[in-house]
Amino acid sequence: MSNKLGPLQPINSSESGVNPSTQPVAEQAPLQHLTYQELDILHALRGFCAFYVVIFHAKFILWSGGRQYLQVHPRATWGALDYLAFGADMLSSAGYEMVIFFFVLSGFFIRYAQLRKHRKPVAFYINRIVRIYPPFLFASVLAAVGLWCVARGIPAAVAADNGRELNTTLAEAWRELSTLNLGGVVRTLGFLQVDKVYIGYNDVYWSLLPEAIFYLAVPLAFWRIWVYYGLSIAIHAVGLLWTQHGPLNPFIDYLLTFNFYFAVGAMFYDAVVRTPWLTWGRRVPAWLLLLLMGGLFGALLLLAVLKLKPISGLVATLLAVLSMTTLLAGKVSAQNPLMRGLHKLGVFSFSLYLYHFPLLLLCYGSLVYLTGETVFYARYYWLALPLVTLVAYALYWVTERASVNYFRKV
Repeated sequence: MSNKLGPLQPINSSESGVNPSTQPVAEQAPLQHLTYQELDILHALRGFCAFYVVIFHAKFILWSGGRQYLQVHPRATWGALDYLAFGADMLSSAGYEMVIFFFVLSGFFIRYAQLRKHRKPVAFYINRIVRIYPPFLFASVLAAVGLWCVARGIPAAVAADNGRELNTTLAEAWRELSTLNLGGVVRTLGFLQVDKVYIGYNDVYWSLLPEAIFYLAVPLAFWRIWVYYGLSIAIHAVGLLWTQHGPLNPFIDYLLTFNFYFAVGAMFYDAVVRTPWLTWGRRVPAWLLLLLMGGLFGALLLLAVLKLKPISGLVATLLAVLSMTTLLAGKVSAQNPLMRGLHKLGVFSFSLYLYHFPLLLLCYGSLVYLTGETVFYARYYWLALPLVTLVAYALYWVTERASVNYFRKV
């Protein structure tokens, strides 16, 4: 990685007497990219998104919130602390939107990596396969083994007679795992559901297919980047209308919906290195940027609760761009204790994302065994969060980190 560069301004080729529109690409002066040190703070956003999704899923698996909770604990019996606790529960309701946030980050970093060190298609694909598949395969085995242990050791945990959505889906996942064949294995390797459920009911796999399709498209899309940006915006505008009629083929869903978020991330990187974007950002008071972020997050929560995904996805995109701008403009210190903690989570965010769901299911099975209940109204999920995070961190070192170190050597 090169030394820290000067101000992040685009190179003006006209100063050398050369018309940039006629200058061959290979002869143009290189862009002054962000350095690794400048980008490093953005890993805190990775950590935030991953941990937020962990809380979102922990709440679903280990706590019967929402309507079920209100049936057992009607609001007429609530005191101030009950409202405060329930409000804290609702702060983690935007799990889907945080994945969209992560897609924007992914597009940003891939654009940076390809501009900084261009990889030809084969090299790019090998890099992505090596980076993704080892931890993914381990997570798939962990999910399958975890579900097998729960179903065999604690059959009540996968019983679907309590009316809870979790148990209904677990029963389906156990049925599919019990009859798993070669076709199911192939579909799993392609980040698809075995039939109706992902293997071992590791529901986080839904986001891996959009990510994989984006990676497949990168060499061609980035070859004519401005055409790619224009098509991404136009197709997403169509998708905002079409997807209202229900889910479509996952590949069509990618084109109409998810591709746009990756494209925005890539566009944002170009804006940062080709325009005075960060200079403008530094002129805005920190309190105003943070206030805007808080407002967008509040809107995101409301839209998430209302399940207005097309709109909430756009708000999540704006929040991602504003958050990256705020951090890259230096409005929040990297030494801030919260930022340092989120940065540590960001280092193993991919492992945390992949492993947390099967680990939470193991926690669920343990609670069923200890309490004899399959529906919980106590907030056990807060107890599971540190345990799941620590185990995911340990697994990161023996899976994801170990594979990265190995393939770097070979």
